[in-house]
Amino acid sequence: MIYKNEKFDLIDEFIDIGYMAEDIEVKDINSKDILIKKSNKKRTIQIFLSFPNFEDFKDEINFFDEFINSAKVDISTYLIFDKKIKTPKFKKLITIFDTNDDFASLYGTKIINGKYENCLTKALFIIGKDGAIYHIDMPNDLENSFNLEILRIELNRAYQSYTGVGCH
Repeated sequence: MIYKNEKFDLIDEFIDIGYMAEDIEVKDINSKDILIKKSNKKRTIQIFLSFPNFEDFKDEINFFDEFINSAKVDISTYLIFDKKIKTPKFKKLITIFDTNDDFASLYGTKIINGKYENCLTKALFIIGKDGAIYHIDMPNDLENSFNLEILRIELNRAYQSYTGVGCH
């Protein structure tokens, strides 16, 4: 992977589309421990969105907040950083901190060398209402934006795929 002409690597662990998501223990903005389950009580779609830091990616993060705010359905969207940092209040994004490396190691997003060593790479995971991973966007070049057209299609697919009534 690369960011601003600097190459870096991720840990070898990786979760893939079609697999069940993993529960993660994180801290919220008040340093309270919370458990984000692969399938939440409200049966909403979840998005896990990670970045190495806020400052370098604030324009894209703010744009994504507006994008999710315009969605017609409720989507629990978590903005994940490796350590506690200050972020503004968002319309829809819920800022959390992966201080114990749960997300980093279970989802394969931990950077293992270079300037951003031990940070999270730029990544997006869509977790369906059934707890399965429907989509992953992890650009090889962190200067590339997430593909929002594909994201819209995958969100629609995840929304329509689980009815909660037996086989489908």
